[in-house]
Amino acid sequence: MAKRVGGQLVDALIEGLSDPALGVDKSSRIRFLNPRAAELFGVDARKAIDKKLWDVLPIDDFTRALSTLVNESDPVPKEQMVVFPGDRLFVAQLLPVYSEGRNTGVVATLKDMAGMQKIEKSIEQFVTDVTRQLKVPLTAIKGFVETLLEGAYQNAEITRRFLQVINEETNRLTRLVLSLEGAAQPDQTPRLNLRPVQLVSLVEGSLSLFQDTAQEKNIRLVNEVSGDLPLLELDQEQMRRVLDNLIDNALKFTGLVGEGTVTVTATAENGEVLVSVTDSGIGIEPAEHPRIFDAFYRVEHGPASELGGTGLGLSVARSVVEAHGGRIGVESEPGRGASFWFRLKALG
Repeated sequence: MAKRVGGQLVDALIEGLSDPALGVDKSSRIRFLNPRAAELFGVDARKAIDKKLWDVLPIDDFTRALSTLVNESDPVPKEQMVVFPGDRLFVAQLLPVYSEGRNTGVVATLKDMAGMQKIEKSIEQFVTDVTRQLKVPLTAIKGFVETLLEGAYQNAEITRRFLQVINEETNRLTRLVLSLEGAAQPDQTPRLNLRPVQLVSLVEGSLSLFQDTAQEKNIRLVNEVSGDLPLLELDQEQMRRVLDNLIDNALKFTGLVGEGTVTVTATAENGEVLVSVTDSGIGIEPAEHPRIFDAFYRVEHGPASELGGTGLGLSVARSVVEAHGGRIGVESEPGRGASFWFRLKALG
């Protein structure tokens, strides 16, 4: 290969690198500086070539390490963390260059760690939210059990009411644990125990679980599912998780308004049953729709961002519905509520 052609290929490779990269020779002069590096350091790449490192770049830990490596007689590759203005974090990889056994310079590349920082922040927030969601039901259960043990159990009415609350909080913990379990195996299709099920009984059971919560939030629960719908072949426990998640979300979003209605409907059409959970809450921005069923995704702006949560409920719902051969989706506009729906094939 001709030397000029080889040089052009190397130049093209350096220019096309997605990471900032630069090279300095033994005299600490800059021999190349790709566009990403020029942008990062805020310099003109053409004017920087052949200039001393100190005349172009700021004196900091990165340039000191680069200069030290250039001047070492027997340098070894090294990595170091570099923080740029705006708390931008990079990992600098410094690679000595040898020619005929002598150190002739150093090539440096910088890997942007913004994606990793975002992941770490998401994990921290996730752990915080899970901890908070565990604390609430556990604190409630502990409080009611202690009150019963102190003598309240002697009053049958109080005992019954307290046991109902304990049961609801235990159900909340169960839903959270099941969601975490599903998230731990995101690529594994849920194992289904299928049998013919009447949808109306499933919906009634799910709505009854949230009656007290709805009353506290001044929200009316409406069941418009009739008993004459075709049977569905379902895993009753798994599909109950779907309904519970959708109704729970609907109550949260409607609760931000202060009052309202959550309605469950179902219709049979074209050999399928369409089930919808519709609320009169704050609604969802269109930009959120494509990602709302992704694991760990949560609305980051507006009133809904204050709700917290693990971002797992809708992801679990999608995996269960799809495991049944169905489809799930959402229709919503800001300020006009939301309708989460899923379609399942009917029996017969």
